[in-house]
Amino acid sequence: MKKNNSRPSGRNSSSQRPQHGRGGGGRPHSQQQQNSQPRADYIPRDWRVVIGTHAINEVLSVRPSQVKGFWLRQGWENSGDLREMNDRAQKLRIKVDVKSEQVLEKFGPSQQGAAIFVDGAPELDLAGLENLDKSIMLILDGIEDPHNLGAILRTSWLVGAQGVLIPEDRAVGLTPTVHKVACGGVEHVPVEETTNFANYAEELKKQGYWIYGLSPRGKRSIFDLDLPDKVVWAIGSEDKGMRVTTERLCDELVVIPQASSSASYNASVATAMALTETLRQHAAHGNRKKS
Repeated sequence: MKKNNSRPSGRNSSSQRPQHGRGGGGRPHSQQQQNSQPRADYIPRDWRVVIGTHAINEVLSVRPSQVKGFWLRQGWENSGDLREMNDRAQKLRIKVDVKSEQVLEKFGPSQQGAAIFVDGAPELDLAGLENLDKSIMLILDGIEDPHNLGAILRTSWLVGAQGVLIPEDRAVGLTPTVHKVACGGVEHVPVEETTNFANYAEELKKQGYWIYGLSPRGKRSIFDLDLPDKVVWAIGSEDKGMRVTTERLCDELVVIPQASSSASYNASVATAMALTETLRQHAAHGNRKKS
């Protein structure tokens, strides 16, 4: 996952073919800069900025060796949560710097007095998906609200999704707010940025995946489907839905039943319903095979 639009600098470039590793752009040029703690005015573009108590604690649990810096607000000693995080960091030999509230607020008013900087993220193993008996993937075509993306990543983690594809442009990336809302989900679900969903869709279909798009133009309800063991859910943007080019990648467009046609489900809620139904059916398929 190369995109990180939590900072004012430009985004990293992305290839149009499936990626299996992270790009190397945006690193500081000198060895001294690479080894130093982040300054208030400079954070390398390929570092993730993580805020939120749950998200930071998950970083400390999952990838402490990739932590490049850890900031606590002045007066952190008065907070039980911050004291606990400081204690964990000390045990892991992670240096903690104390910063003013104003410095930390650059990452959002809800940063809860802490920010951690991470070099590295889960990587999508596209070739390895072929070896899975059951699998769930997501295509998010233009989710712009960081709260929606964060909630989707949290749910994706809990249902065991293998990866999420997002577009390079006109969509939110892994911002500090996304990390906070995901509550640690970003540390477990690979998020891959691409300029072309078609390349991934072609490869996934070769591996036995079926792609279902959530759309009001769908003819069948998600509850009428007999879902296969390998599923890709495609979800469109909050206001415009999926682009036509993305809809064409889907094997079928489906709907979620609703009592009124004058509104629609929130993108993260709709995704959670689709993922939960997939998890339910996959569990039922497993039980049938055992009987």
